[in-house]
Amino acid sequence: MKPNRSHPQSSRGLALIAVLWLVAAMGLIITGVVKSVRTETTSSGQQRQVLQAQTQADAVVLLALQSLYFQPNPVAQANQSANFDFAGQTYTAQVSTLNGLIDINNAQPALLAQLFAVAGQLPNDTAQALAQATVQTRQTTNAKAFQAKFDAPEDLLRVPGMTYDLYAIIRDLVTADLKDGSGRVNPLAAPVSVLQVLTGGDAVRAAALYANRNVPLTGMDTTALNPAFIETSLSSSIRLTVTMPMASGGRLIRSWDVMGQEDSRTGLPWRVLGKHQSLSNNASAQN
Repeated sequence: MKPNRSHPQSSRGLALIAVLWLVAAMGLIITGVVKSVRTETTSSGQQRQVLQAQTQADAVVLLALQSLYFQPNPVAQANQSANFDFAGQTYTAQVSTLNGLIDINNAQPALLAQLFAVAGQLPNDTAQALAQATVQTRQTTNAKAFQAKFDAPEDLLRVPGMTYDLYAIIRDLVTADLKDGSGRVNPLAAPVSVLQVLTGGDAVRAAALYANRNVPLTGMDTTALNPAFIETSLSSSIRLTVTMPMASGGRLIRSWDVMGQEDSRTGLPWRVLGKHQSLSNNASAQN
């Protein structure tokens, strides 16, 4: 992935300063939150722990973005990680190209049907009918004759036959943020749950693919996967994920979807497509 580098050096310097100010501001916010947590009740304290973890995670994401776009080596792999120091702690940011997820705006009906059948455990006939309904929904034109594509995974709830229970199962396997998507999945960037869809539900094979993809020399053997469903090219859109531990024992998982294109509003060499988070202690996801 090659970010846009057409802006002048002075603009890059100003953008870098802006990022550093953002990170510093987040540090001040965290200090205030920590003081507030000490005086709040338990339930309110839990909410503030989430806010504190979210702010810390965002700061780490900004440090990762700074490293990616202000250093000479941009994202060169579909899946990689790096450590960053913030507020006296070291955190890991996971970076993966967004085409490791299933693109609901461009995926072919057969791939959508496999998603619904494997992840959603729908009968094949039902899965195929729902896949066709998904394609018809995204191809519907609005009053201005534009296709009403999905802006976010929750837009799948507009599809006739889609239930909330099914949506809740598949929402972390899909994306609507790919602006340059081919409709295929890069298995080198895919989470194991998506690899299980690509293998037709073979959990053992999916786990083996996931474990071997970063092994030197051998790597991932994708010969058993449907070639019509996969690609190995890098996307200009990436997902940065930080897992932040909380004092209560839970963990906040925070992700930013970002496109490597200059944002004219901020002057930064990336454009934020969306932010997502969930709690590992079975709390409901928050977007």
